[in-house]
Amino acid sequence: MFFVIQTILLYVLYLVFSVIRTIFFHPLGRLPGPKLWTAFPFFQYIAAVRGQLDHELRRFHEQYGEVVRYGPDEVSFTTASAWQAIYGPGIELPKPLYAVYSKSGILNANLEDHARIRKAMAPAFSPKGIQAQEPILMHYIDQLMKQLRRVAQSGQATNITKWYNLATFDLIGDLTFGESFGGLEEGEYHYWVAPILDYVRMVPLLRARDLYPWLVRCIMAILPSSLREAQKRQDAHTRAMVQKRMRRETHRHDFMESMLRPRGEKGELSVTELEANANTLIAGGSEPTATLLTGLTYWLLRTPTALARATEEVRSKLLTEKEITFVNLTTRLPYLQACITETFRMYPPVPTGRQRVTLATTEIAGHQFPPRTKVAVHQLAAYQSEQNFHDAGEFHPERWLPEAKDPSSPFYHDQREVLRPFSVGTRDCIGRQLAYQEIWGIMARVLWHFDLELVPGQTEWNMQRSFTIWEKGALEVFLRERHPASVDVPDSTKVS
Repeated sequence: MFFVIQTILLYVLYLVFSVIRTIFFHPLGRLPGPKLWTAFPFFQYIAAVRGQLDHELRRFHEQYGEVVRYGPDEVSFTTASAWQAIYGPGIELPKPLYAVYSKSGILNANLEDHARIRKAMAPAFSPKGIQAQEPILMHYIDQLMKQLRRVAQSGQATNITKWYNLATFDLIGDLTFGESFGGLEEGEYHYWVAPILDYVRMVPLLRARDLYPWLVRCIMAILPSSLREAQKRQDAHTRAMVQKRMRRETHRHDFMESMLRPRGEKGELSVTELEANANTLIAGGSEPTATLLTGLTYWLLRTPTALARATEEVRSKLLTEKEITFVNLTTRLPYLQACITETFRMYPPVPTGRQRVTLATTEIAGHQFPPRTKVAVHQLAAYQSEQNFHDAGEFHPERWLPEAKDPSSPFYHDQREVLRPFSVGTRDCIGRQLAYQEIWGIMARVLWHFDLELVPGQTEWNMQRSFTIWEKGALEVFLRERHPASVDVPDSTKVS
């Protein structure tokens, strides 16, 4: 009995000593932050599993400022300069060991493999490549408009979240595999698409496995068999579609053709790499774009003056359906562009931070950080900080218009350069321009064709949990179709 008591006392003393050292005598001890989280990482993981980590970090930054220590060796930033210091060109801080994506994919590839994979993808995402893909993109926008017209004619409210997801997954599935998932035709999610959010919810558990491996093993062991079966079906579908696309002799301007081009050369991608990057392209090219479109629709409907101005701009600058081209979308609609940019700030599709690990003593935001410190700019906290943006909690597209740079503007002192939704540096998002094409094309057509109204009771739709991406719920809207006498809405044929 005495031995048991002695052991417990020694453990308690060790715990107290460790807590005191971690909080007060650690190299990061000078930084502000929540002491409980700093001493006990368990609380951080609980918040992450509950989908509240990004919200908690926003609250911590409001309380402690632009640099926050929220774990024994984890620091969050909300300054513009931190983007360049952590992710900028020439700076290659590695990702933490717990990174959960396949090392065969571009997200977790080492420097050499990342450069090789990105080079293989580059032709598809170049201006020339995106221009060649425009007929494919327009086909799926036409299909979306056809379905939304049917909904409008029914007079019933519809879940616009679902339609945006179906459209973006069908498009990116086609650009990756050479055929769509059929979501727009069926009005339902393909089995490849449906489990994605379930997988994302597992990310916090995978992050915790280094500290609590026994707990994570227990949880993984009791996961529903349906989730494991869905993963197997998804992997099998990817393998089958990659093999089918590799056998296809028709040349088309899509992602897979670009990645297949180096076959037989020094920079070729293995079949495993093709499969891993196909998954990455579909998930990364679809879900964030649909999220931004849903958020944009929500904030426009929540802000009647912005909705009226954006709608008037689209309908007055694009008088006929034929004028809705990507050239015109990028040059004639500055207010819609401002609304898109403001939505990236208010509702970033990836609200979390992309963690990196310092290899040596590194200066970030005026502070020195020792090796093995995990650092990140957390997007939600940075974008909704009053230190960075005037009236940060409200939707103000005007802050992105030229007049906001006038000293008399309330938005004159906004730190606009802190907004980096596609990241910076050599690992920034390769699909940025394609994402903008999707967003411009779909939103302009929606505003051109329909009057929209938010179903009552959804003013707090944006209060959602996040697991790397948002757990976005249904956004119910009413659609009323416009009927200009001279307009014949086209329905493009399938592009091979």
